Amino acid sequence: MQHTTRKLNMIESQLRPNNIIDENLIAAFQKVHQEDFLPDSLKNLSYIDDHIKFSQHSFILKPLIFAKFLNIIKPQLSDTILEIGSGGGYTTSILANLVNFVYSIEQDKIIFDLVIKNIKIKNYININVLFSNYRKLNNLDLKFDKIIINGTVNDNPVNLLDKLKVDGKLVCILKDDSYSSIYLYKKKVSGYEKLKIMNASAPIIINYIDKEEFNF
Repeated sequence: MQHTTRKLNMIESQLRPNNIIDENLIAAFQKVHQEDFLPDSLKNLSYIDDHIKFSQHSFILKPLIFAKFLNIIKPQLSDTILEIGSGGGYTTSILANLVNFVYSIEQDKIIFDLVIKNIKIKNYININVLFSNYRKLNNLDLKFDKIIINGTVNDNPVNLLDKLKVDGKLVCILKDDSYSSIYLYKKKVSGYEKLKIMNASAPIIINYIDKEEFNF
């Protein structure tokens, strides 16, 4: 009951007042229980208006930021979506209630194992979770309708834009100098369009500038 109340409060106090009013999005948030994707030590943080960190490199985006991402790319039932950073399977599960199929990439092995466990318990059949470095994705040859990067990048995510179909969309937070904002990228036949949406902040999820590889 406590978690149900927190979820309702999150929807009514964080999402709806910030123009998240698409009932399909609201319904997806209602269906997925964030506490089910958190270890016992973090369950008391369910639905807070902040990012929830599993570790230095892994976290769940605050609900409003993730909802803004969804509002921007407008996922369709026919979409195949690529998600970078799984949020322990929480954001993956919300997407699975909105689109045809979700590929989720996780580069933290501990969180990857947690996601696999969580998804199996929930019996989702339209999710494929892959263990891979976010900057390489050598084992992924598919093209996607939409891509969500669940965090901040510090350069244009060119390696991921290459994974979009023509007219496909990618959303993320881009840090430029001392500012960070949500950007929408749209893939064109040659290159891409880039549109700044709004100021926002989140932890870095892909460091394109520092070339030191993530320590698996």
